[in-house]
Amino acid sequence: MIALTVIGIILGFLILDLGIQYFENRKAARATGAIPQTVTLNPKKLLSDFLMPLGYFFHPGHTWARIQEKGLVTVGADDFAHKALGRIDRVMLPKVGQELRSNSPAFKIVQGQKEASFVAPVNGTVLEVNEKLIQNPGLLKEQPYKTGWVLKMRPSSISDDLKPLFIADKAVSWLKTEIGAFRDFLVNIAGHGTELGTTVADGGIPVSGVLEEFDSSEWKKFEQRFLGNHSSGDAAL
Repeated sequence: MIALTVIGIILGFLILDLGIQYFENRKAARATGAIPQTVTLNPKKLLSDFLMPLGYFFHPGHTWARIQEKGLVTVGADDFAHKALGRIDRVMLPKVGQELRSNSPAFKIVQGQKEASFVAPVNGTVLEVNEKLIQNPGLLKEQPYKTGWVLKMRPSSISDDLKPLFIADKAVSWLKTEIGAFRDFLVNIAGHGTELGTTVADGGIPVSGVLEEFDSSEWKKFEQRFLGNHSSGDAAL
């Protein structure tokens, strides 16, 4: 009995210590904006859960911007885009020194013969590109907000550029709306009479990478609807 009591006390201290560590780590993560929020639409959620880290600004074209030291900005593509598109075979990057304009093409994701252009969330000059994506484009999908960043830039009008972007609760509300719109999009391109169209219309959950099954014309529709209104011109790749 005494032995059981001692074991119980030890376990109690271990649980207490783990709890303290958890809350301390969570507090530290909040201070750096590193805690990922998970956005779901239950009971009829679409695909799987989507990550939305705190401290990131989201563009309606599903790119993100994060303010770094000395006012520099890191840019990437969000988790929604990766999970919709699926496999990533290649990433076409802009050139260092290139001037990017918000809402205009900045980089591309390539899958076979299909490609999707992503717009810059802010205006500025490219200072660095993530060359790891050349050898391992899958990083863009595996770690979209960390090692899968795409480029770093020096913004030219950051205060104005951030105004139309979404952050925190506004970003979550926007993404929920986008998920619902994507459900409708899939029904329209797949057709109500198809297995996918029926599944989605009934509240089913398509697998991640559902757009892998569609051709370039459908990717173009997805690009036009979800990845932003592209101005003339293209990224210098």
